[in-house]
Amino acid sequence: MNDFIVFKQFKTTSPKDLEPVVLIILKLFKERTLLLLEGSVGAGKTEFVKVLAHSLGILETASPSFAIHHHYQNRDVIMDHVDIYRLESEDDLESTGFWDLFGVKKGLIVIEWADRLNQDLLPLNWQKIKIQIEKLANPNERQITVLIEA
Repeated sequence: MNDFIVFKQFKTTSPKDLEPVVLIILKLFKERTLLLLEGSVGAGKTEFVKVLAHSLGILETASPSFAIHHHYQNRDVIMDHVDIYRLESEDDLESTGFWDLFGVKKGLIVIEWADRLNQDLLPLNWQKIKIQIEKLANPNERQITVLIEA
């Protein structure tokens, strides 16, 4: 079982507030990093990914809600963005080619709705960072909790 500890918490009031958060998280990345995003519908998971991608020099992104998977690459970074919200079972995940993503020597895999995944099945040789995004009482405010694997 994967155990995580809280690394840092942030409170944001607009998408612009995500940029410094992402810059702090980027410093944690290793050659193989798995970013596990959790949060309710509309919490800002996809917006977080857009800011992350932009910080990595990837300027064009799209939500993979219907495509399930998007692959982005520039000369410095390979990023795979997966949204598993619509998947019903482990078999559905298998049919997407999800497990093939872990065959690279260097990369970043971002999974939206990671709480729907049996995380004990994830490869041990990848660094795991969990990002929990929670809507607060004010519709524009979010609590972002960054957890790292213990």
